Amino acid sequence: MIERQKGVRRLWNVARYIGLHSKWALAALLLVTVICRAGGLQTEALQIEGFYRFGHEVNTICSGDPETCYWLVDTDAEVRQLLKQQVAGLAPYTPVCLNLVAEISAAKADGFGRDYDGSIRVHEVLGRCMEEDAAMSIRIEDLQHRRWELQRIDGVELADFARQLGFDGDATLPKVPELDFGEQGFVSGNSGCNQFQGQARVVDNSLILSQLATTAMLCNGFAGELELRLQLLFRNPLAIARDGSALILSATDSELYYRLRDWVN
Repeated sequence: MIERQKGVRRLWNVARYIGLHSKWALAALLLVTVICRAGGLQTEALQIEGFYRFGHEVNTICSGDPETCYWLVDTDAEVRQLLKQQVAGLAPYTPVCLNLVAEISAAKADGFGRDYDGSIRVHEVLGRCMEEDAAMSIRIEDLQHRRWELQRIDGVELADFARQLGFDGDATLPKVPELDFGEQGFVSGNSGCNQFQGQARVVDNSLILSQLATTAMLCNGFAGELELRLQLLFRNPLAIARDGSALILSATDSELYYRLRDWVN
């Protein structure tokens, strides 16, 4: 038993050394956790570096490249308050890089936690990362060759949102609303009815769409209402944030939650 414990600690030390900067490192940590639990051993909390995001129905910590994201669970109220203090005064979903002591699990939390790679329990907030401001910035290059499908509006699934607007019997969309970013700022997509294309740029973590051209198909019911809402939102800069495989666009009184759905996985 003592030798097994020493072996596990050596694995943890290796994980600490590489700094959790890769998805494979996080996968190795999860494997070690499973081995420890299967053997009846108590796993240690690790010191990790990750991006904390907080907003409407988002409470996550992400790390690695590509990012692996975990839903916050079983964390003391005092620690949760410290986390929120780190993002106080920032726009919702703005990522802040933090040094933390935490336990990572492959087990997914209920509700919105099922959208993420697992769960995380934070024991201690050690402070912000070095060079954090540069790491927080989103560039248009980060969006290139990626496709997102609209999943929620103001935290509500599209079908439920349609019912809220009174479209119980006419909530079917001809197409899945999407955004598809190409090279040199080219963007295309659809509103659930008509196709559009134009130019996109990111300035100070705000997405600006311009020169949008659209098809002119008649859109009835919820499809027409959704298209009008999206057109109005796309006329102005939208605060942009990444949360793992999610792209979140927000205005003063509205939020669009897109889930990554690349054409080729």
